[in-house]
Amino acid sequence: MERMVDRSVSAAEFTDEAEAALPAHAEVVVVGGGIIGASIAYHLNLLGKKDVLLLEANVLASGTTWHAAGLVNSGRGSVALTELSKYGARFYEELDEKSGVDVDFVKSGSISIARTPGRVDEILYTRDIAEHCGVPTEYLTEERLREVWPIADQEGILGALLMLDDGYMNPGWASVAVTKLAHEAGTAVREHARVDELLVENGRITGVVTARGTVTADTVVLACGLWTRELAAKVGVSVPLYPAEHVHVRSNEVEGAVRSLPVLRDLDNSYYLRHEHGRLLVGAFEPDGLPRGVDEITSEGFAEFPEDWEHFSAIRAAAESTVPGLKGAGYDRFLNAPESFTPDSNFIIGETAEVDGLFVAAGFNSQGIIFAPGVGKKLAEWIVTGSSDFASTALDVRRFSPDQNNRHYLHARSVEALGRLYAMHWPFKQVHTARNIRRTPLYSRLEELGACFGEINGLERAFWYGDPGTRPEYDHSYGRTSWFDNVAAEHRATREGVTLFDLSAFAKFEVAGPDALAVCQRVATANVDGPVDKAVYTLFLNENGTIEIDGTITRLAEDRFLVVTPSFTQRQTEMMLRKEAKGRAAAVFDATSAYATIAVTGPRSRELMERVAPHEDWSNEAQPYTHGRRIEIADGYAYCLRVSFVGELGYEVYPSADLAVNVFDALLEAGEELGVRLAGYHALDTLRSEKGYRHHGHDIGPDVDPYSAGLGFTLAKDKPGGFIGLEAVLKLDPKAPRLRTVYVKLDDPEPLFVHDETLYCNGEQVGRLSSGAYGHSLGAAVGLALVDPGVDFDGAFEVRCKGVRYPATVSRRPFHDPTGERLKV
Repeated sequence: MERMVDRSVSAAEFTDEAEAALPAHAEVVVVGGGIIGASIAYHLNLLGKKDVLLLEANVLASGTTWHAAGLVNSGRGSVALTELSKYGARFYEELDEKSGVDVDFVKSGSISIARTPGRVDEILYTRDIAEHCGVPTEYLTEERLREVWPIADQEGILGALLMLDDGYMNPGWASVAVTKLAHEAGTAVREHARVDELLVENGRITGVVTARGTVTADTVVLACGLWTRELAAKVGVSVPLYPAEHVHVRSNEVEGAVRSLPVLRDLDNSYYLRHEHGRLLVGAFEPDGLPRGVDEITSEGFAEFPEDWEHFSAIRAAAESTVPGLKGAGYDRFLNAPESFTPDSNFIIGETAEVDGLFVAAGFNSQGIIFAPGVGKKLAEWIVTGSSDFASTALDVRRFSPDQNNRHYLHARSVEALGRLYAMHWPFKQVHTARNIRRTPLYSRLEELGACFGEINGLERAFWYGDPGTRPEYDHSYGRTSWFDNVAAEHRATREGVTLFDLSAFAKFEVAGPDALAVCQRVATANVDGPVDKAVYTLFLNENGTIEIDGTITRLAEDRFLVVTPSFTQRQTEMMLRKEAKGRAAAVFDATSAYATIAVTGPRSRELMERVAPHEDWSNEAQPYTHGRRIEIADGYAYCLRVSFVGELGYEVYPSADLAVNVFDALLEAGEELGVRLAGYHALDTLRSEKGYRHHGHDIGPDVDPYSAGLGFTLAKDKPGGFIGLEAVLKLDPKAPRLRTVYVKLDDPEPLFVHDETLYCNGEQVGRLSSGAYGHSLGAAVGLALVDPGVDFDGAFEVRCKGVRYPATVSRRPFHDPTGERLKV
């Protein structure tokens, strides 16, 4: 069977050291000789790291790279991913000349076709992202589509987007070419050097063990594809990914199949087409994937599964309907091989939470060729500087719950994961496999009361509530959904009355002991050495002075603190705290599952608290804003913080998990006369967007410093002992930030924001929407934007939504309650 790369390709083609003895030490060891590992090694070399060792268990590109289709894309579904893929497209275009290896790159462009109105919206949104990043596109007329893809039947096609810089190549030879560049730049390459063990001392990587010997190292990078999970697990590191069958077939010669044909993606039918030697390659991302355990896959390289034409039949029929010439041509190759997929369909990169100096780049969900150059560059910079400098939150290995590494869970999720690449990428799209795994203490009660749940990090959350007597279910749209009005009602109830939110998903940690203050002071930018029961909003930075986490720290006692952060930073928060506690007289306890979090919010929230806890004094004097206390509530006790993420008077009640339902029921009963209403995470997002509160992973992250985020007030630069990242922060000028965070509202009440929309001032691109929602109190889409700090605030602003520019109002201050008075009444 002909393959994308000849099995005889070896490092011996360009170096005589592939079988040489292993060095005793390397500054960086990269595990995996596919295109990801090669790119990381090469980009490390470019940054001055010359003592790099690349280890391949078999021969180069024999893992996943060899059977890739070699598609090259420059535009993706977010600005962060598009910047990575754009770099890759340019990198491949120059690879022949740089390496001297013919990778057969064809800059044909690629076309995504839409067969439904929703898909038209999606490709229009994708075009906006691409053009924001400087990626050339063309939205094709029916005539132009026929011109560039003349052998396709256009029946049922409603829209088509051409990405002009895209194309395809031979992935195996591209991997060899990048490895050759790395070798010439200083990387030592060894084949047949399988890594069997990782060496760890005192929580830090110290080397690798292979059948050919042990190599000590300062840094190790796991870029070994579907084998990454098992190798990492040997040292207690969680890397949630799982293999599944991935298929592409090749036709016999098809009339009209020429090199210049753009890659064609029929997203609504889950397949792509590309030219190969006068034939067409048909690849599938079917919605009913076939997971395969690692124990079913050979570790000797070039793994394959048997042909399965029956499973492929629906894809085949759809492709043959679009290109009638395929049906008569027949097929000469069925390639079925393993690829690894992640629970959320984003790949995994970064330094692991559990082991310092151990990095991961794996789980690319069949997009390794697309992202290899960009990931190689960014991960190399991460290794050299000590932290990420781009919007990596959605890709960070630390984003997952450790429970998501469970193989039974991963097997169930992988049925869906393969097809998600071509499935509709609706705003708030929900997964349907491996659900109801983790639940908050209030889950059953909320389900009875009409909650529609969504899943993040494997945990079920109430996102919105259906009308009484109905069974709430998601429908999706880039416009208004059937549940738009439900969220609006929850929003208005919060602004006008009182609502209850289940925020138990928050990550919660207790730090206790004589050195607890020192630990919290070191990780937090704010000064938390305040009075007992005082809560402080703070950032956690990296050494480069950009934002890793945000949250609150409350002093519960002289030697005890409560740390609350976003749920998807749970693992990261824990590791940061434990790292600082190591060697100190302080203990860190993960209390996330020990306590529920019930938010009581709205102008009538004080009245509700007076009714459910009548023995307490609820005056401003008894409990001011940002203060906490232990209260007697319902039939027990709970800690209560006076804080709010919605811009209204509010309280967060932290009962123990076993008391949570009792407290919740008491709140509902006591609030009946007040018109208490339940509200979900979608309403939370609309409310915080009006108020201008930052959302981690969108408005703030490792690509944003505190001054650019407008959060310089959290920096206690003169506190004793400083904080992580202080040295970098001191080099920044608060009056001249790199970016500026502003508040944006559309003048037209109809369009909706997703995120990453382009902001214009006087016709010039000046920034992008980092996040946005519909402001139901304001009557228009509202969000936050990161902009050029020199923007003319007296200028005329517009925001592009699906190709249309809409006038907008931009403000330096939040639109809702800019002075914060409603929080302090």
